[in-house]
Amino acid sequence: MKSVDVAVVGAGPAGIAAALAAASSGARTALIDEQPNVGGSLRWRIAPIVDLPGAYGDLSGLPGVKLAAALADRLSTTQLEITTNGVAWGWFEGNILGVLAAGEAYELQAGAIVIASGSTDRMAPFAGSTLPGVMTARAVLAFLHLHRVFPGRRFAVIGSGAVAAEVAEAIATAGAEVVVRADGVDGVRVRGDGRVEQIEVADATHSVDCVVVALGRQPDSELALQSLADNLLLAEAGGFVPLRSVDCETSISRLYVAGDAAGIVSDAEAFAEGQLAGLAAAGAGEQPLAAAREVLGALRSAERLATIERLRLNFVSR
Repeated sequence: MKSVDVAVVGAGPAGIAAALAAASSGARTALIDEQPNVGGSLRWRIAPIVDLPGAYGDLSGLPGVKLAAALADRLSTTQLEITTNGVAWGWFEGNILGVLAAGEAYELQAGAIVIASGSTDRMAPFAGSTLPGVMTARAVLAFLHLHRVFPGRRFAVIGSGAVAAEVAEAIATAGAEVVVRADGVDGVRVRGDGRVEQIEVADATHSVDCVVVALGRQPDSELALQSLADNLLLAEAGGFVPLRSVDCETSISRLYVAGDAAGIVSDAEAFAEGQLAGLAAAGAGEQPLAAAREVLGALRSAERLATIERLRLNFVSR
């Protein structure tokens, strides 16, 4: 069995910040991600990532793809053990992870674990939603900016939030056309013979070849929930989220969750949560922890603070 002081699952903004914070505190740290390169969703986003906190302030304003590359450079200068194309598929009592990487299955014993597994796109059923050519927002962004492939030329975008705005802008920037937008799936009907050909929105029919469902994101907290950490159904998050202490620790001792996996957050907040969780997991002193808490608190909106407080009222450490 392999062993480290801190294991971090997920190499997006929260996971990278957690791993760098833990390593800088002197902890033997392992970072595991299922993708071939680190950066998470940053790797296929061209929108500027702004208002980054603390040690990442100098990177603020970079497009996502360039920010991912800059973070990879920072990781390369550390003693971190980085595993890409690897899956942490299970949590076991005693903070043991089941890992599969490079054709090898092994157990990883960690003094502390930070889960930063991010989020997935929300989906909703509608007439024709299973036709080829109906895609989620992140799938389209990955096609455009990671694989350099147009999944269509005439797009319909379903959704009204920040995710929908980002994907619509990305489509236009790539040189394709957003033919029609809809706030939600009510009244939407997609037709086609084996693939998307038309969409009906508000009794008007449009010729399209790709429909993007951009209804926001939901936490990917399965690994944390597998540990039977205390959790709560949060309607605005679209599912169950783990309850956490002020330092992002769950009810399972030395198991932390940071970033979208505990509820959808801004990019800046994901970095700050990862920083705090990484420091706490590494056993950093009160001074750096207090500073990290202050930075995180300043980034949270009043609405987000209210949600965090509501969740924390249910938190009981074991």
